[in-house]
Amino acid sequence: MTDSDRSPEEEALARAVHTVYGAPPEEFVAVRKEQVARLRAEGLRDQAKQVGALRKPSVSAAAVNALVRSDDPVVASLHDVGARMRHAQSALDMAALAGLRAERDTLLAAWVAAARTRAPGGSLTPAVESEVRDTAVAALADAGAAAVVTSGNLTRALSYSGFGEVDVADAVARTSTGVVLTRFEGGRRADPDKRMVGESDAQERAGRSAGEPDRAEEAGEPGDGEEPYEGEAAGEADDGEADEEPATPPDRVSELEMELDEAEKVVAAARATRRSAAQADADAEQEVTVAQEQVAQAERLLASARKRLEKAHSRRSQTETALEAADRELVESRARRDEMRAALEEAEDA
Repeated sequence: MTDSDRSPEEEALARAVHTVYGAPPEEFVAVRKEQVARLRAEGLRDQAKQVGALRKPSVSAAAVNALVRSDDPVVASLHDVGARMRHAQSALDMAALAGLRAERDTLLAAWVAAARTRAPGGSLTPAVESEVRDTAVAALADAGAAAVVTSGNLTRALSYSGFGEVDVADAVARTSTGVVLTRFEGGRRADPDKRMVGESDAQERAGRSAGEPDRAEEAGEPGDGEEPYEGEAAGEADDGEADEEPATPPDRVSELEMELDEAEKVVAAARATRRSAAQADADAEQEVTVAQEQVAQAERLLASARKRLEKAHSRRSQTETALEAADRELVESRARRDEMRAALEEAEDA
């Protein structure tokens, strides 16, 4: 969906969502509350409900959002390299894919470095950096994932298994009808044509993954692990006191947000540990394979040496047999010689 195709209500929702996900992580709840209040004041209660149900992005998703909203050229490079890689893949051009490997690796390193510089304190944990890199890998492999990543409204990290489509379900802010919100308000924009294709694909897959709009969204409730904005938790109450009395205390919302952050950090660390373990396992398997080949080669050399030894033993035995025969022949020859000498001496005496 392009900006011109949106209704005023959809445009207001897109602006609010983009504003919420543009806020620093520590200000997410406050900014979400402000946008809900603004939409309600404008009479857009359904849109306010959807904004109130927005999930706070994970640490890695927030880092990616900050990056794609910047003017860093690495975002445009992600589109460019990804488009060329996907074209080569669809054409089964292995030579082109191999030629893009170095450019891909350079891009991924630059992507992580750029995200790191925009993070609070200019640093990210190794686990978060790994998720930021995995998200870029997914965007390179899948046009739909690229649209989600560069929407600026990412809620969680993406990953690519090496084949098939990237799972983008619940990875980006969507309307209750499943439309992916990808409006930019400043910063570098992706190529419109590329964003249109990727966005449509992402919307279709997000709808397939969810089956139908989440019940939580239809009821105005948040996604898993996310508390709603307090003014919407009680549903569509009449204006007045119900609007001013939150069903959930703001402090409790903040606590839940912090708990979610901590849980996401634990999950990210566990994923990093799992990846490290998998890599160590793969390295060990490679070492075992090399060792087995070395053993097999040594066994082949040993078998060859044994054959040579057996042949040497056989030749030695044959030589010893021939030597014994020669010794016997020599003894017999000497005996005949002695007999002839004796006969000759007798003849001379006669």
